[in-house]
Amino acid sequence: MNMYSLLKCNPEVKMEEIENSFGSSICRCTGYRPILDAFKSFAKDAPKCLKDKLSDIEDLGKQEEIGCNKSNDDDDDYSRLFLEASMISRNLHLKLRSGASWYRVSKVEEVFQLFDMIGDAKYQLVAGNTAKCVYKKHDSPDAYIDINDVKELKISFLFPDYIVLGGNITLADMKAFFHKIYLENPLFYGYTKRLADHIDLVASVPLRNRATLAGNLMIKHQNKDFPSDLFVILETCGAKITIRDSTGSDLTITLLEFLATNMNKKLILNFILPALSDRHYIYRSFKVMARRQNVHATVNAGFLFRMQSSNKYIVEEQPKIVFGHISPNFTHAFETEAFLTGKSLLDCSVFNDAKHRLVKEVQPSPEPADEPSTNYRKLVAIALFYRFILEVNGTNASKTFRSGAINLIRPLSSGKQDFPSSTKEPPVHQPRLRLEGLAQCSGEAEYLDDIPCLPGLLYGALVITDRARTKIISIDTSPAMKIPGVAAFLSARDIPGINSFAVIDDLLTTEEEELFCREDVKYAGQPIGIIVARTQEIAVKAAKLVKIKYSSRVKPLLTIKDVLNSGEKSRISLQGHIEPVSKGENVTHQIRGEFEMGSQFHFTLEPQACFCNPKEDGLDVYSSTQWMHNTQSAIAKVLGIKMNRVNLYVKQIGGAFGGKSTRSAMVASACCLAAHKLMRPVKLIFDLETSMKAIGMRCFYLATYEVGVDDNGKIQYLKAVLYENMGCTYNDNTFQWINDGIRNCYDVSTWTIDFIFVKTDLPSSTWMRAPGTLEGMATIEHIMEHIAAVCKKDPITVRRINFEQDSHTIENIIQEEIEISEYYKRLANINHYNTVNRWKKRGISLMPMKFGKFFFSNYYSTVSIFYNDGTVAISTGGIEMGQGLNTKVAQVCAYALGIDVSMIKIKPCYNLMSPNNETTAGNIGTDAVSYATLKCCEELNKRLKPIKEKMKNPSWTELLKSAYKEGIDLKATYMYSTSDPIPKDYSNYGVAILEVEVDILTGECQVHRADIKEDLGESLNPLLDIGQMEGAFTMGLGYFCSERIAFDENNGSLKTNRTWNYWPPGPKDIPIDFRVTIKKNSTNPTGVLRSKATGEPSLCTAFTFVNALRFALQSARKDAGLTDEWFTFNPPCTFENICLSAASSVENFQICKDGEERDCEEN
Repeated sequence: MNMYSLLKCNPEVKMEEIENSFGSSICRCTGYRPILDAFKSFAKDAPKCLKDKLSDIEDLGKQEEIGCNKSNDDDDDYSRLFLEASMISRNLHLKLRSGASWYRVSKVEEVFQLFDMIGDAKYQLVAGNTAKCVYKKHDSPDAYIDINDVKELKISFLFPDYIVLGGNITLADMKAFFHKIYLENPLFYGYTKRLADHIDLVASVPLRNRATLAGNLMIKHQNKDFPSDLFVILETCGAKITIRDSTGSDLTITLLEFLATNMNKKLILNFILPALSDRHYIYRSFKVMARRQNVHATVNAGFLFRMQSSNKYIVEEQPKIVFGHISPNFTHAFETEAFLTGKSLLDCSVFNDAKHRLVKEVQPSPEPADEPSTNYRKLVAIALFYRFILEVNGTNASKTFRSGAINLIRPLSSGKQDFPSSTKEPPVHQPRLRLEGLAQCSGEAEYLDDIPCLPGLLYGALVITDRARTKIISIDTSPAMKIPGVAAFLSARDIPGINSFAVIDDLLTTEEEELFCREDVKYAGQPIGIIVARTQEIAVKAAKLVKIKYSSRVKPLLTIKDVLNSGEKSRISLQGHIEPVSKGENVTHQIRGEFEMGSQFHFTLEPQACFCNPKEDGLDVYSSTQWMHNTQSAIAKVLGIKMNRVNLYVKQIGGAFGGKSTRSAMVASACCLAAHKLMRPVKLIFDLETSMKAIGMRCFYLATYEVGVDDNGKIQYLKAVLYENMGCTYNDNTFQWINDGIRNCYDVSTWTIDFIFVKTDLPSSTWMRAPGTLEGMATIEHIMEHIAAVCKKDPITVRRINFEQDSHTIENIIQEEIEISEYYKRLANINHYNTVNRWKKRGISLMPMKFGKFFFSNYYSTVSIFYNDGTVAISTGGIEMGQGLNTKVAQVCAYALGIDVSMIKIKPCYNLMSPNNETTAGNIGTDAVSYATLKCCEELNKRLKPIKEKMKNPSWTELLKSAYKEGIDLKATYMYSTSDPIPKDYSNYGVAILEVEVDILTGECQVHRADIKEDLGESLNPLLDIGQMEGAFTMGLGYFCSERIAFDENNGSLKTNRTWNYWPPGPKDIPIDFRVTIKKNSTNPTGVLRSKATGEPSLCTAFTFVNALRFALQSARKDAGLTDEWFTFNPPCTFENICLSAASSVENFQICKDGEERDCEEN
């Protein structure tokens, strides 16, 4: 929709604008690169290589034909459909289901007429209605007044001395208007380009298309802590606001006066912005935020200085120094403004005095756990003032400091993909689009919530606890049950079977987990029951009204260290141990350290979901699960029914990453309980907040280590203890994978490792893409960096000297990438760059990877051939989650039967066809069901062979018809098990080289270039595998950078529980230069058709990002006067973490180096 709108508005769109237009899109699968490439192919300035990628898709039409059709009488203009949908009565009065009234008005006078009519009733003016994305209201007003059609509030004008902006102008129109003014009158309105550039950093394109200026300022008016960018930039330029009251009087006041004005039954008419000549005024604004797009400000700032015409460095009148997100009551640094009046900005002593005044004046208020610290926000605020002063000084500032005058500049991103393709066994080993790709792109792909509503359908919403480590005394559902449309509340007492969704006899699950908490609350977010209602909205509203009375709580133990310090040994479990077989004698360095990693939420395209329809033979269940057998078992267990009464179907699910293996059983059990008890179809779709609070995430992690090495960095012994925070149970065990991850590609003969699981008062942790392996691999790579730092050796050399004996594969990949990427040449350039730049630093790092794949349990495939037309249908036990499993299965089948892929359809998974099937996880599902499909085809070919030998060159359909007549079974089923010769356990090898740049003043950073290479044997579909590598790596960047999980330490509730404060990477957070390669001339004798699967390994290599940042920060710390000793730097490497780790202080903010002040002043 974004792309369609963009092309309709501007057929001549350029690549930069396209790349900038998708900040609202969060994609966990692709890493964004293929999406951006596809869209950029429509750009006017797209290179031929991008246009060629889509040239074979006939329906796209010619490049120049895409855009606005100006003909009003063209019946084929699809824009008319949108126009007709919007052509309804301008003035409208509706009575809503909630009892509130909805009014649409078209004139300002009608607004005030309604104010008189409604009296003291609560009302809400509605324009974009985007405020609910930030502040969620639980009380609904009595009247909604839709003012979108009031033209007077949208009109904007340019006058010689001022600009008038209609109060209801959208942010998108405001940005376009500012660009237009800048082009028409750059001398007096040159600053409007900077306003437009700043608006581009606010929210996202869809929100800017709806959100209005007045609406944004009203959010600030009602919530003084709101870090409004629009307030900051408009207050800085001296804008005023015009307000009309019910008497018809208009009042024009400053924005500061507006914040203190009672706005009840008043209306914002417009905003007035002054002309500011570039000859006299310097206007700048800044925004520091947690990722490149679609995030609120960590700190925002605006500076307006009027300079003397005779001396451009003398401040002529009191300037404006405005900061946002400091405290609810802070707007201006008034004392600093007064001090700078009449002073020279070229005088270094003036700046030094000013910055120390700011230190006293800028006092951030304490923020909750989901927001950056006061120390960081204060340092950044002063750093932004320093940045402004550096820019004003220009070449008068020391060369070393000048890099601080500009923000990080991100050029247009690009990607390069290099992979082998073979024609020997078509269509396998060839790049092919995912079968569901076009349907998904067009919005036609169906997911669980797209299932049509059945008569009598009810919707569910869980009721969850808001605190941990307490007891439930009582549950009062009466407020919820009074709401019309609520059908029932079900709790633990309504469960006919066992109150646990844990299937203990299955993989790595050892403890019961209550479906609904009966008394002892284990974690905040634990479900205590389900509300079932006529609509989703009613169910969610009612669930929030259920009152839970708790006993006094004990402070929860949330972290590994909390438990270790508590002395509660029952919460600690030794899971495994690595014993050394030798020990080196040449210990010249003993190194001790500690390493921690945070958690990560799965954040899938499709939420946790289930639909259950009771039937005479049991329950028809549609679940967004990775693991049908586990979900089926849990449902039967909770309901106390036989397994054969649960008919479970899975067509495709929108992402999983491990979060829908065992956790989907909770959702399905709750949904089926409601359907079973009420004998009505029920749909349960988790919203994001419920998913984040009730469903476990990746384990928090801690490692302590002691390592003895020789002067070359060769490990003589290693003693380490690895702790996983498992949450409230030990289920979803990760021992096997963390044991593999810590080994990576190194010699472990001298290592002593203890693997310890810790129980805390958090939701039970669950598998998350590369569970355990990621933590283990990051730990040993962290240790290798520590060794290199202490021994003062090249980290690559240290790694190589510690490789396991049989390391030729990884050695070859490393050497190839070092040469192709020109690693050492770039390293020398980076070292030089860091020497001459104080406030921008770069880093580079290389990381090797050996990722083990372990096969277990059983996987089914059933292949059916229809003799009339020769088409084939396949149903497997493997779940399509976006990874391309179905596509690879179809390719394997087409190869084995000798037919075209177009003749094959993959049918939904069904537990009747694939009973007792294992979870699709760990990168083994595709291998297993592909092999099972291959064996089915071999059996079918075996049956068809005698028939074919009797015929003379029969066509496929002729062969099948003859076989059918002779009673040949044209359906085959096969179950893969670990007793099969292939696939067997194998390892993926790879390497990643990352180059980063850091803004030391703010902590912001970007990946300049990423080179990733992986050995995938003979890839079944290199195009899909490239996408998996890119997507996994980007997810890893999010984990190691912006995705911070924070809990309230007093009650255990999750604070980072929505997109306002939890930030997966966006399209402009990926590497600027993204190069991904599949190793050529490789094979895998234990894989299906000699292939290796991927999807998780590249995520682990994203730890290179942390090491590259450490490289950059080491230079900054040295410039700050610190030694080059090892320093603590644990992920997530948020911008706050980066900035504070750089160890900069306000005292480091200088215009000239010591001894240069006199020269500067004279210049």
